[in-house]
Amino acid sequence: MPGDPALLYIGSMSRTLHRQFRVLLFLLSLGSLPAAQAQDTEGGCSITLLSDSSTRYQVWCLDPPVATIEPVVWLVQGTGIQVSNLPPGVTAVLSNDTLTISGTISAVGISAVQVSTNEGCSSPVFYMAIHPYVDPQFSCSLVGEDVVLHWPGINATLQEGGEIILLCTTTDGFVDTWTQFLPCPDSLVWPGLPTNIELTFGMTGTGDSYCFVGYYETTCMNPATGVSEQMQDGVLVRATCVDDRLELWAPMGLREARIHDPLGRLLVTHALSGTTASIPIAALAPGAFILRATGADGQVTVQRFVKE
Repeated sequence: MPGDPALLYIGSMSRTLHRQFRVLLFLLSLGSLPAAQAQDTEGGCSITLLSDSSTRYQVWCLDPPVATIEPVVWLVQGTGIQVSNLPPGVTAVLSNDTLTISGTISAVGISAVQVSTNEGCSSPVFYMAIHPYVDPQFSCSLVGEDVVLHWPGINATLQEGGEIILLCTTTDGFVDTWTQFLPCPDSLVWPGLPTNIELTFGMTGTGDSYCFVGYYETTCMNPATGVSEQMQDGVLVRATCVDDRLELWAPMGLREARIHDPLGRLLVTHALSGTTASIPIAALAPGAFILRATGADGQVTVQRFVKE
């Protein structure tokens, strides 16, 4: 849901600076010049950009995904001119030695386009893309005295760059931030936060993979408890480490258990049935881990356990 306008402004500025930095690196990697020219070969060919250099990188956040590109114009000297990876709705038209690429993109996706000739000349790669809006499904849950933040909506095929910016605040003035660079897991354990007070978490994002529509918030109360079992949404799961096995018990029955490291990375998955289970953990190094247990009724309990 929408958050504090000041925080949204901070997130917006971060997105802008991050995008400018990415574009700068991208253009530097392509050798951005007023006119980009392919290297001549013995066959006698050349491909020179006539339109502005900015036309080589056209990206939109749109819903519905429809965008008319700014024409990209090349002077091409050679035979067998080919244009690869044009997005649907975009065409290349050759008139004398002038190649004009224009049209309207009407689908989400990234297209890395290149012009080439039979003689071996090829243009620098240029990009056209429409990125989808995303609902991160932002939420939080408790793991002992730690908080786990979740954003399963970010786990999608177009995840390739950018960052997730997280903010934690309390009514008594506590402020902390955390940045996750994409691609990354769809959850984060945030330890060391204040206890016995409501925590408000904010989330926004940057990058070309996703378009965040705004600032998202969720709240959790972090009680000062050290118990190793947790009641959440009506499901009680007891977890006990016995030698190199994790013993589980749940009165409502168990369907699945997943073990994550403190950064949220999945380490072990087990399909279960019945009210008890014994999971081998000999392969895990000593330390703290996160157990996500799904009950027979589909409810999920998240808790922390320590392997000695």
